[in-house]
Amino acid sequence: MTDMTSNDPGEPTPAEPTPAEATPEAAPPPPPPPAAAPGGWGPPGQIRNWGVVAILTIITCGIYGIFWQYYVFRDNKEHSGEGVGGAVGVIFAIFIGIVNIFLLPAEIGNIYAKAGQEKPVTGVTGFWCLIPIVGWLIWLFKVQNAINTRWEQMGVSPS
Repeated sequence: MTDMTSNDPGEPTPAEPTPAEATPEAAPPPPPPPAAAPGGWGPPGQIRNWGVVAILTIITCGIYGIFWQYYVFRDNKEHSGEGVGGAVGVIFAIFIGIVNIFLLPAEIGNIYAKAGQEKPVTGVTGFWCLIPIVGWLIWLFKVQNAINTRWEQMGVSPS
């Protein structure tokens, strides 16, 4: 059995720290928090082609339109911190879909107003959907182009 109190000058005593313990390395500082987008905005959403949205919605008998609404409402909420968000937008789409034709352009218009810009679409834009067939296409064109323009202003490039 060895005695921890040996008098060997080359061996450190328990009261003396070892060289590694004597100079503890400072832990690296934590990384800085991610920089917020200008003006406290959240991340921008994805740019989508309104024609592709229209074709996919028609081909899938409206199912793609529900997914599209989820993503647009979700992107709007993440970007501005306001609005109903994706889940509530889908619930509205499934059960009381007429609400979304007025609510979605209103939310997009409010994002522009919050940014101090003129609203390119408002809740009134929903009345385009009352024109059979072509009205929905006009509505979709106006709404998707308005949100695409906002994402481009935030630095997203069309893919």
